[in-house]
Amino acid sequence: MCRSRDEPVILDIGAGRGEDILAVREQLPGACLQAIESFPVSIEFLKRNDVGVSEIDIETSVLPFESRSIDLVICNQVYEHLKEIFWLTSEIERVLKPDGASIIGVPNLGSLHNRLLLLAGQQPAAIHVLGPHVRGFTVPGLRRFFEAAGTLKVERVGGSNFYPFGRKTARLVANMMPRLAVSSFYLLRRTNSPRRFLDLFDDPIGMELVDTPFYRGSS
Repeated sequence: MCRSRDEPVILDIGAGRGEDILAVREQLPGACLQAIESFPVSIEFLKRNDVGVSEIDIETSVLPFESRSIDLVICNQVYEHLKEIFWLTSEIERVLKPDGASIIGVPNLGSLHNRLLLLAGQQPAAIHVLGPHVRGFTVPGLRRFFEAAGTLKVERVGGSNFYPFGRKTARLVANMMPRLAVSSFYLLRRTNSPRRFLDLFDDPIGMELVDTPFYRGSS
């Protein structure tokens, strides 16, 4: 647990071996680091590096943190594996402080190489039929999703990797043209809306979702 209420609290959902959250520690040495992870080897590694770890099902469980208690939520390369993105997004929104931020990273279905593959009649690399990804996202599509309820605002979109360039050139081009980059990253901020993200199910847009029983929490 965090030692002081004054220290920033960083949460990494699907932390893996901690590359992202440990990089945050380098910038914020006094931060309290928390993670959600289920792979045993990763859990042990995170604990050895003084990261608090919770093992839960993020598609149906409440995040084990108080509302408005987290300064930064990282969720990198996770959304593409999930059906219940409405529930997870609502939980991220709930735990964020009013001035908090979230960084979400996903493979970009609209990347240049995926567009060329689809044009050639091939399966896009971002969502292989035999792979673990169950969702594909483009920048306009995911921006619309995050902002649909009016409770979150996409402040900035960046990119990483850009085929067929080398690392340095790819980084430059990806941030110039994130809609064509291999992966896209979204900086989210909470708005002042009193609503919850799940309230969008009560909006007209919710009528588009009635055919699928998305998880909305236990009654």
